[in-house]
Amino acid sequence: MIHIIFIEFPITGPLRFVSLIMEWVFTFTSFELGLLFLIKYKKQPNGLKNSQDLGFFALFCGLSLMRFFFLISGYYSTDIIISPFFIWPFGSFKNLFLNFGFLSIMIGTFFLTFFMEKNKKFLFKKYFFSSCFFIQLCIFLILFLSNLEIFISLSILLWPLFILFFVVYIKDFNKKIKNQEILPKGGLKMTLVILLILGGFILSMDMFSDIFGLTSRLIGVILQLIALGLIFFFFRKIPPFFEFDWQDKIESIYIMNKDGVCLFDKSFTDNTETLSSQFISGVLASVNTMLNELIRTNENEISIIKKKGKVVNIFSGSYVTGVLISKEELEYFKHNLKKVILKVEKIYKNILIKWNGDLTIFYPIKNIIDSTFLI
Repeated sequence: MIHIIFIEFPITGPLRFVSLIMEWVFTFTSFELGLLFLIKYKKQPNGLKNSQDLGFFALFCGLSLMRFFFLISGYYSTDIIISPFFIWPFGSFKNLFLNFGFLSIMIGTFFLTFFMEKNKKFLFKKYFFSSCFFIQLCIFLILFLSNLEIFISLSILLWPLFILFFVVYIKDFNKKIKNQEILPKGGLKMTLVILLILGGFILSMDMFSDIFGLTSRLIGVILQLIALGLIFFFFRKIPPFFEFDWQDKIESIYIMNKDGVCLFDKSFTDNTETLSSQFISGVLASVNTMLNELIRTNENEISIIKKKGKVVNIFSGSYVTGVLISKEELEYFKHNLKKVILKVEKIYKNILIKWNGDLTIFYPIKNIIDSTFLI
């Protein structure tokens, strides 16, 4: 037989101080971890800013606000029903802050999925999950404005969609890293994290606290703190998805001098080229010259040509021009093409000025390309 304890609000008792400290620790830790991801995003080069980090920032801030409002609800608010209650027919301060907490995590998960889906399609189509979370958020906002009790009851529907997103994310992530030594058993670790979060969240709910006392809430917060650390470790180790996908989208790269002579070329596909690299580079050099004359491209800018599923990225330095052919336009390609050209010019500047026609001297460019694209 289960003994019902029924905790009174605001929470009192011998465990109040310890539990309150743990919840404040969770609140501040979540916020600080979110700030770390924001700082990481700010420090990234403009061409390679990873929107995933903004998503993680939103998630951790949402967790922080959720726990903050839950803390206010449980330890500083009364559950006495008042009628009328502000804009509602009836309600309590405890339920009001609970609703704010649920709204916070819902907003955080919406922005998480939105920023995650900016550079990656999950499941059916791009922005599928963020659209679902936005619709869910709108529905809950309407319910929130109509009845505080209904919103709390239906907020549990957030978790199935949230879990589905992470299942799809983990499945896709494991598929990408199966041939790379990045986070071995990452999917298993993330599954453990989700179980810890769900278990901790459930144990810290009022209904379980009523059954098992404040100990249940304390254990729940501790489990969520452990999960928080694992999440941060997991997400800090996750490379941006474009670092996985680029090899499927890139086709070839050409390095040529100002006369259109191909100094070095590299193919990223297994297809046999039917045209010589010198012919291709000559045509591309002519196109680049026309582009510069027509649109007066400024120095250090990338020119883009799109045609029938092909994207030609062109960057001209002082002595050489780089051309990267891909299937899609990615900031990753633009940033690294520019990086390769600047490195080549720094190393070969004196040779390029007085070049005698020997192409073998440019073979080491392969190492520059491989190291830049992390091959």
